[in-house]
Amino acid sequence: MRQGNLDWVLQGTGMIKKISIHNYKSFHPTTLAAIDFDTGKQATFIYGLNGAGKSAIGEVVHGRSVQDDTFAHCQVETTGTGPFRHLVYNHAFAGRVIGETMQGIFTIGEVDTAKQKEIDEKDAENAALDIDVTVLRGRVEVAQKLVDDEISRGIDDIWKAHGTGKATKLASMLEGYGRNKKGFFNDLRTYEVAQGTKLDTIARLEQRYADVSGTETSKTVPPIDLSGLADTEEDAIWADPVEVSAASRLAPLIAKLGNGDWVDQGRAYVWDEQCPFCQQRLPHDFEDELAKLLEGGRKLKIDKIAVLVSNYALRLEQLQERMSGVFDDPITKETGLELAWSKLEGQMKASLSLMRTKQAKPSNAIKIKIADHQPMRDALAALKAKVDDFNKRILDRSGERTKIRKMFYEVLQADRAEAYAAHDAALAPLEAQLTAVKALTVELEQRIAINTLRLAELRGQQTGVDASVEAINARLQDMGITSFWITRKDGDGHLYCLARPHDVNCSAQSLSEGEKTLISFLYFIELIKGSHEETGNVEVGKTIVVIDDPISSLSQNYIYDVATIIQHQLIKPLAGLPKVRQVIVLTHNLFFFHELIYQLAGGSLEKAAAKCQLLRVQKNDYSAVVALDPLALMNDYDALWQVLRDARDNKAPVQVVPNTMRCILEQFFTFTAGTADLANALKCLAVADHSNKFTPLERYLNRGSHKDGINGPPIDWSQYDTDYYMGKLRALLKAVGHENHYLRKMGEEVPQVSVA
Repeated sequence: MRQGNLDWVLQGTGMIKKISIHNYKSFHPTTLAAIDFDTGKQATFIYGLNGAGKSAIGEVVHGRSVQDDTFAHCQVETTGTGPFRHLVYNHAFAGRVIGETMQGIFTIGEVDTAKQKEIDEKDAENAALDIDVTVLRGRVEVAQKLVDDEISRGIDDIWKAHGTGKATKLASMLEGYGRNKKGFFNDLRTYEVAQGTKLDTIARLEQRYADVSGTETSKTVPPIDLSGLADTEEDAIWADPVEVSAASRLAPLIAKLGNGDWVDQGRAYVWDEQCPFCQQRLPHDFEDELAKLLEGGRKLKIDKIAVLVSNYALRLEQLQERMSGVFDDPITKETGLELAWSKLEGQMKASLSLMRTKQAKPSNAIKIKIADHQPMRDALAALKAKVDDFNKRILDRSGERTKIRKMFYEVLQADRAEAYAAHDAALAPLEAQLTAVKALTVELEQRIAINTLRLAELRGQQTGVDASVEAINARLQDMGITSFWITRKDGDGHLYCLARPHDVNCSAQSLSEGEKTLISFLYFIELIKGSHEETGNVEVGKTIVVIDDPISSLSQNYIYDVATIIQHQLIKPLAGLPKVRQVIVLTHNLFFFHELIYQLAGGSLEKAAAKCQLLRVQKNDYSAVVALDPLALMNDYDALWQVLRDARDNKAPVQVVPNTMRCILEQFFTFTAGTADLANALKCLAVADHSNKFTPLERYLNRGSHKDGINGPPIDWSQYDTDYYMGKLRALLKAVGHENHYLRKMGEEVPQVSVA
């Protein structure tokens, strides 16, 4: 398949989509002016008056393509797979081309059929690959976004651990991350521990950190002695009723009444051998019998009970003293000591109460519940282990802080372990997809590179400079120009020079400005499909062409020819001929602008928008590029009215208003009423307006006042009044009966005339 049959493939890919300019020529010094191009259309035509800023656009494209640092702050964005060749025709290009000699252009010479077939096949394959690569790059962007989104989501999810840590007394261990979520994400996952690993709680780590941050050098376990308590509680005397002695004659009655304890308590009230109850004199041997009754074995038992109660009460008091303040030390937490002591203390108090009951009434049998001392012993053992651990840890405070920090991060990681797992599970297929698409893209790009090298080799075997010479001279002859042509310079096979009928090696400086424009433009057209290097690899399908005012200084006779060359060589070449990827033409000439549109749109301005993109460069304080309706600028006369509309809308500098008004009036009165009517209308207005504004304006608008060369502008340029000038233009046209013409051209409402 030949290149010309690939037009449908090339459209919309590998084109300039945006040019952003600032701080260059008439564009704003700080604010970017963006020019958006419709990549669905190959051709873009841009109209603008001289000085509006058109040339800056082409200069930016050229400057960026050659990596000129002057334009580093501007941008040219393209679509598709590069690299692309940007060729810009402007005054600078013409200046580089026109000299004593012109550099030769190597183009395809005599065609080798087999090689040309391979070239066509490689071109077709690369064009198809370009599309595939463009699609794949889009898929890479989508896949990359999915990966980036999941990474961002995962990082945010893990960052919750940072918030958890910040809310603890260990927050200082998170210093250094700030808002570096990604760094925290990567670092935290390095603290992963095996599942089931026992870690300290945050509370425990906080306590350990408090311990190591204090000044305490060591701790001790309070001396708690529980020995012998069980012996007292298990003594058989508590269940043994202590009875009176049978040796006394009082024993039978006391035993019968069961009031031995009462008698023993009342013994202290006997006084002067009288009974404390009946006040009768007691028998002379009563005290001896009472002693026999209460002394002996019974007294030994009572004394034992008293000793046991006293000792037990003292042990309880000693334990309470030992445990006083123990629980103020946080190290006792999680040892169970407080609960164990609370239970033991309660049991001992209950046992002591029963023992005292036995002491008060020895004849009663009581049952003492044996206290469970083991929880207390276990808690004390746990406390001792913690104290030993504390004492060991504070011997190396720095090492302890390192351990606490490590375990702190391990706890935070464990808390986010499921979040890491979910993130990894979601990310893996996305990264696999991205890797696969990237690999396929690289593979296709490598195939394009291999084809490109082969194309360079094939085209290098079919190049020559004669074809360009012949093509340029043929176009000159088609235009009826026979007074000069170009030829290869003697002795230099790769240089061109100007030739005339009687001078085959004359200076190019003998050309007029218009001829220089024409010859440099034809040279540019040949350069599009060629190269200055014999081995240069020219891909016309990847060439973007910018043409800036190719008819400047050119005779009106050649405007049609230049428009036709652009149409048939660049935009719609004959079948089988290569076609450039994109064409951007800038011009100040409205006729040339219309001719480009007419040829492309088949003579219909209404269809132009479907065939090409139309833009307009306008300038007020700074240059800007806006969309253009092809029907808005019918001719140069309409363009003048557009300037006035722009000035009214603050889109053009007010300084252009007087001169634009004068040009409009000259054309209007020349083709309608006649120039005499202009002078008469001005006189009428002068009678009605004696202000110091109208006198200089009237002189400026009256063309007759400018016939002498010494007259400068009579208007004070600092005193512009746009509304006043517009009003006077309307008044002038109204004076000659054409006020509606003013209203239509300014886009204002024309009053309806009622019909009687």
